[in-house]
Amino acid sequence: MSKVRIVTDSNVWMPPDVIEKHQIQVIPHQLKVGDDICLEDAEFTCDELFDRLTSSDPIDKTYLPSIRPIDISQMLTYYQELGSDASSIVSIHMSSELSPMWADARRASEILKGRQTIRVIDSMSTSFGLGVLVQKAAEAAEAGANINEIARIINGAVPHLYFTSFVESLNYLERSEQISASQNLLGTLLGIKGMLIMEEGILQPLEKVQTFEEVVEKLYEFVVEFASVEAVGIIEHQYAPVADSLIERLNEDSRLSQVAIHRINYSPSLAVHLGPKMLGVLVYEGEF
Repeated sequence: MSKVRIVTDSNVWMPPDVIEKHQIQVIPHQLKVGDDICLEDAEFTCDELFDRLTSSDPIDKTYLPSIRPIDISQMLTYYQELGSDASSIVSIHMSSELSPMWADARRASEILKGRQTIRVIDSMSTSFGLGVLVQKAAEAAEAGANINEIARIINGAVPHLYFTSFVESLNYLERSEQISASQNLLGTLLGIKGMLIMEEGILQPLEKVQTFEEVVEKLYEFVVEFASVEAVGIIEHQYAPVADSLIERLNEDSRLSQVAIHRINYSPSLAVHLGPKMLGVLVYEGEF
């Protein structure tokens, strides 16, 4: 028995047929929404997440959604069931700065140490970026790579993933402790839209913009500044026309003529940090 199984979480963006083909185990996030705990699955969308929230204005920060750790016994069950037909497991998860899933996986792998071989990897990314890593791991496993070879491939790819986004409200970022209350207050008083960048898995304010034209220009510049781009993911919520403008601009650039540009779903596990009305870009630079 030499098969390596790949595990990830529901923050991942991947085509369903790829998940099925490689028998990738996807563990759902648990989201606390008001007084309820909801599982992140195909039935629970970001629109439903926002619909459940209070309609008060400004948003009551105590009511904003958050990701909850899963019961460690559940994580152990996932690993043990996979261990019945696999020699080892590579478990790749949403940035540990945004989700407790990586820490949950580490705890479970430590408990099973000596009985199962499990490598837990922090993607330091999200959504499409996480999906790039998971697909690379699955394809390597399919080709016969062992757990250490797969880990080297993934750890080598992590530094080549980049994410930036525009958000209208900084309330969600403050609630998830990605920014300070003073940063949120300043942005609200100035009526600005925030541009964020992910560095080492942490969402950080990058700069301020005031118009949609600026948003498109800044995100376009973010993509084309890379010497090599292998794939791009465009993610949006309630900004379809702005996303269309960005995609059109990218498609018109001859430097990106061979680059796959994907329009991807906005997962609730990312929405709890960024809130509604956002537009973001994930870039996989490729390895040299």
